[in-house]
Amino acid sequence: MATVTIVVALLLLVQGTWILLRRVFSVLDNIPGPSPKSFITGNLTQYHDPDGCEFQQDIEENYGQVVKLHGLFAERELFVFDPAALHSILVKDQDIYPEMPKFMSMNYLLQGNGIFSTIGDYHRKFRKIMMPAFSTANLRGMVPLFYDVAERARDGLISPRLLDGPQTLDFNSILCRISLELIGQAGIGYSFDPMLPRQVQTDQYARSLKDLMPTVFKLALWLPFLPYILRIPFPAFRRWMINIIPSPALCHLRDLVDFTDGIAIQLVKERKAAIENGQLDLKDNAKDVMSLLMKGNMTAQGELHLTDDELVASTSMIVFAGTDTTSTALNRLFHILAMYPDVQDKLRAEILTVPAQADHDTVVALPYLDAVVREILRLYPPVSPGMYREAVEHTVLPLSTPITGKDGVVLDSITVPKGTTIYIAIAAANHNKQIWGDDALEFRPERWISGKAASPEMKQCGVYGNMLTFLGGGRSCIGFKFAQLELKVVACVFLRAFKISTPDPRVKWRMAGTVGSPNIDNKAELPILVERLEV
Repeated sequence: MATVTIVVALLLLVQGTWILLRRVFSVLDNIPGPSPKSFITGNLTQYHDPDGCEFQQDIEENYGQVVKLHGLFAERELFVFDPAALHSILVKDQDIYPEMPKFMSMNYLLQGNGIFSTIGDYHRKFRKIMMPAFSTANLRGMVPLFYDVAERARDGLISPRLLDGPQTLDFNSILCRISLELIGQAGIGYSFDPMLPRQVQTDQYARSLKDLMPTVFKLALWLPFLPYILRIPFPAFRRWMINIIPSPALCHLRDLVDFTDGIAIQLVKERKAAIENGQLDLKDNAKDVMSLLMKGNMTAQGELHLTDDELVASTSMIVFAGTDTTSTALNRLFHILAMYPDVQDKLRAEILTVPAQADHDTVVALPYLDAVVREILRLYPPVSPGMYREAVEHTVLPLSTPITGKDGVVLDSITVPKGTTIYIAIAAANHNKQIWGDDALEFRPERWISGKAASPEMKQCGVYGNMLTFLGGGRSCIGFKFAQLELKVVACVFLRAFKISTPDPRVKWRMAGTVGSPNIDNKAELPILVERLEV
């Protein structure tokens, strides 16, 4: 027993010494970056501050395209928006830089075994199965669903309130309801909201979904421990461990996940039964992503066949991924259009040249609409300021633009120690003046010509428009065409019917985790003056 105690003590001593040395000495100390605010939290409180725009701008503009930040207890981390470095992280060496275990664990806790909670070949399996549901061919068939939701919102949430003339309406509440209903109808064939005048959203599934992310970000203290809990091989014991953790937020999250998971299970059961009973034929015209997945799954063979648990996780993923991000993008779109009446007028004139319910190819081909949407997604990426990866082995990160180390030596690559946290700086990459020019921080749709930015000399590895909004490589967003189409159809329906102007000057954009929202006095809202048009 004494020998075992000594061995354990020595192992703990070695581990503790390694952790201490890692925090005292690091090869990353030569990389320029801001000083830590404190030894305990480093720069984390500044980086994650909901009102931390000044800090974000500082690290974007004053330290080069790879910046050293400090995490908990002086842990060195890298904030990266150099194009060559991002290509290495996201494409060339992506298996060296998987998503961080604590975030993978959180995704597993929220959605189960799905595309967000898997890596390597398992993740590639999910992408291969799900990508066809988001293809252009399938999106063509979804356009009527998009128009139906947008028109119901127009006729139910806005028009009845303008009968006595122009009114100031909270566009945030309207657009959040639209986004949720769109992903419900086009994603899983489920209606969250009848879009009736002045009706408050009462669907418990919808309320639970909206409450997930705010609850997650109350769990920062417990995130590092989740990977260890979820590695326990016995589900009942894992559940017991989660139940005994003294965290009201974790208990609330558990209850939310239980409820949303139960709805997803029921939806999968009902859809499977409909297919098996002949009520939903494999050749019928159901266009929602879930129906397409399940019909494909009925004939899939081998590794391309999803288990029931994986179908449930995929269902949860579809709704979770398509709610807050698209509502954020819609809010940005209409906030900017209200601020730039000349852009709005030009866009409306273009929209009025096509039918009120134009088909997919017509909507996508509208050049100025495409330019406005691209510029919104470039300048204000919904997931901002970035996402995270972790180096699982010692490696070298190449640079497009050399940086000068604190010792005065010019570096064209950086040695990255195993275990280093990497911030994929999405917003900074989209604001990079070496790519977009000195006016990179200005809203200028005219920079886009024929779907391409006018003069980006440096290429990035993003899947969309030379930007990082939807990432790149093997973990890029599979729904990026879906998101663009949603913005374009809602813009076509609303701008044909309404003129918007005079956004409340008190509106301030704040970050809730990695997704922004418009706020007044810390309450999410976007008051805009809306006038009905006779078209």
